[in-house]
Parts: sequence; structure tokens; C-alpha cells
Amino acid sequence: MDLKKLFEVKDSSKLQRRVGIALIILIILFVVWSGLIFYFYAKPCQDNDCFVDAMIKCKKVSLIREDAQASWLYTIIGSNSDNCEVEVELRNINQGTIDNEKLQGKKMLCLIPKAGTQFPEKDISKCSGVLKEELQDVIIKRMHDYLLENFGEIKQEFEGL
Repeated sequence: MDLKKLFEVKDSSKLQRRVGIALIILIILFVVWSGLIFYFYAKPCQDNDCFVDAMIKCKKVSLIREDAQASWLYTIIGSNSDNCEVEVELRNINQGTIDNEKLQGKKMLCLIPKAGTQFPEKDISKCSGVLKEELQDVIIKRMHDYLLENFGEIKQEFEGL
């Protein structure tokens, strides 16, 4: 195919039509791109206060919070009546057993009251997802191990009642 023939225009109305169609396509692409950026983009917060303020207003932000035990990624997704939807990802475990390493990279979705200032993993009863299920499994396993290790002491305490 000859490129000269492709771009050769014999009539100025055809050129205007091509330019008009190209501009319309570019405008549509720009609008779609802008909409996706504003809809899915969460502004990063640098500190806990910024994130708590955003939770109260339910604004789309994200925060990476690190403590001695783990590194968490919080992303406020949107609003659901009186609650704020927050996606929580456990990014890295700094302290703990090898069993806890399977939790890394897992996510859960939490519904936090808009007036709430507590971080989502503090009350996982308002959350759902793989991370919540895995955290509950770890808690149950720890309780089971504790009961087995301290069965004699627990039995004596019940006998004393």
C-alpha cells in the first residue's frame, strides 16, 4: 500500500471530515481517560491524621501505615450510606511466625462508620474477604494452641468455681 495515496486528499471537505473525526475521537479518549483517573485514583496520604480526616468525609485516599508488627495499605474506595468502604491489604509482616507470612498480600473490604476514627483491622467484624478469613484462622489456631498448653491450669480454675 502506498502511503502517499493514503494521505492524498483530493477534496478539502474530506480533509475537514477526517480532521473533525480525529478531533472527536481524541476528545472522547480524553474524557474517558480523565473519568477513569478521577474515579479510580486515590490520593496518597502521608500521615494518619490525613487518612482519618478522609475517612470522616469518605474521600478517596490511600495510606501506607507501618508499625512494629506489619505494614498495611488502606484505600478508601467510596461511600455506602453511613459507612465508608475501605480496602485493607496486609503488605508485609515485620514480626510474627512463618504461619503469618501467608497473610501477606491478602485483602479485605471493611465498612467503617463515617464518624469512626479507628483503623479497620482493629474491628474485623465489619470486614469481609480473604484477609479476614485468614486472620480468623490464625486467631482460632492460637486460641487452640493456648488451650492445649494450659489445659491443666484451666481445668483447675473451673474446678475451683
